[in-house]
Amino acid sequence: MGSGHHIWDKAAAIRLLNDDRERSENAEFLKDVLRPTKQVIVDLGCGSGYYATKLKPFASMLYCIDSSEEMLSVARERVHGKNITFLKEDSSGISLSNYSVDIVFMANSFHDMEDKFGASAEIARILKPNGIIIVIDWKKGSKQNAKEHRGPPDSIRMSEAEYLRWFSKFKIKARFEAGTDHFGLVLKK
Repeated sequence: MGSGHHIWDKAAAIRLLNDDRERSENAEFLKDVLRPTKQVIVDLGCGSGYYATKLKPFASMLYCIDSSEEMLSVARERVHGKNITFLKEDSSGISLSNYSVDIVFMANSFHDMEDKFGASAEIARILKPNGIIIVIDWKKGSKQNAKEHRGPPDSIRMSEAEYLRWFSKFKIKARFEAGTDHFGLVLKK
């Protein structure tokens, strides 16, 4: 994942864990989207580990991948368990084996990835047949509040149609409401 519109430091990573995020991004939808059986999950662009804590109960193995050491440092402090591995890697060069992952989860991250072509190819490579991608991202046109650091500029936000262009070999399995300013997609390989 590239730096996109942010330069991350530890303070910025911690800001992503504020109470406002909990109110605006309701993670309750995960109970409806994820299967009850434990699966191998990649949190790609995991950032400060906000969603990793919510994905952990569903994972036999959870790989938290981010290119920012500052973000991973905060995530390591928050998320613990024998079934969690942190990898400092770029999304276009993931070290996991072919067809080894059940779910790739991306929250507010794909729009920041500099090499979207490489990232989408890597996601397709590591996902098992019938694997899924879960996407949560900012709705275009939703409020951007620079004072509260709420979201990227509209110019880099991605629509559902843009995701479908990057993952054209995937089919929409479900759409879900991921919060007041976010949309959610489940794409199946």
